[in-house]
Amino acid sequence: MNNKKKCFVIMPFSKAYSLAREQWAEIFEYKIKLAVEESGFGYKCERYELRRANITKAILNELNNAHVVIADLTGKNPNVLWELGVRHTLSKRTILIAQDKKFLPSDLKDYPIILYKYKQTPADVDKFKREIKDRLEDIEADPENQDSPVADFLGNKNIDILAYEKAANLRKLDALLSELSFNVNEIDNIAKQLAEGAPPFSRLQNTCMKLFLSTRYVNIAAELLDDVALCDRMADWLNQQLDFTHQSLIMDLEELPKELAKVIAPMKGNFTSLFVSFAKIRTDYTNDNYQEPKEPIIKLANPEHEKYLKMTE
Repeated sequence: MNNKKKCFVIMPFSKAYSLAREQWAEIFEYKIKLAVEESGFGYKCERYELRRANITKAILNELNNAHVVIADLTGKNPNVLWELGVRHTLSKRTILIAQDKKFLPSDLKDYPIILYKYKQTPADVDKFKREIKDRLEDIEADPENQDSPVADFLGNKNIDILAYEKAANLRKLDALLSELSFNVNEIDNIAKQLAEGAPPFSRLQNTCMKLFLSTRYVNIAAELLDDVALCDRMADWLNQQLDFTHQSLIMDLEELPKELAKVIAPMKGNFTSLFVSFAKIRTDYTNDNYQEPKEPIIKLANPEHEKYLKMTE
């Protein structure tokens, strides 16, 4: 099983910029591929090879799936420029290289480019390898950093999900807020019923909380995710206690569960705080101002399970 990350290279194949097909193959094998695979980050470096398949579809697949793409802009090859535009639309983590800075399109003049020469001295080779390694190191440290005009636009507008997905997520957030509002109100009702010595018939709802915990349709900070999990457990626990209390009161009305009454007030604080937090998220999300954490959160039931994650690295 090959667990290496893919680095896909887009570059001229046939004669371009006074270089023959064989020379471009040499540049790939002994400059680009060598620099990437000797960087120490575990990348497998490839470029497209002609085969009996839909060429455009195959290249699009590579541009979409590769963890890193290197684009050689030497000669301003039309195919390379088109593929670069597609990559910028589909994903981040693209490294620009060329044999002269004049090949950098004006739209990309503010983005870094690594320069190299076809005929290089050993010192030039070392410099090229070092620069490739530095860029890969930056990508490893911050894989979601904006590195193109498209990424900058999507990052600023926060529209890196399709409109229908955003609408669906907003409906889920609306339902979650409705559920939290209901629970805050029901906690007041339960407190009132307990104070009056009446069997509490109110119950909390946590269907939307469980949906959020199971799908993470909006990525949130770890601390807030812990709060959702806590309120979900509180709802389950309180409903169980209320069921037990109701049965006990039917059989014997001499005792009222005073301990249950003590936890109601702080529980209301938890649900109210969660409601306020998600109301703010919904507002920012609606206005395209919500900034999700860069890294997804994996909640492990047991710290020892960390070893299973490391097995795939």
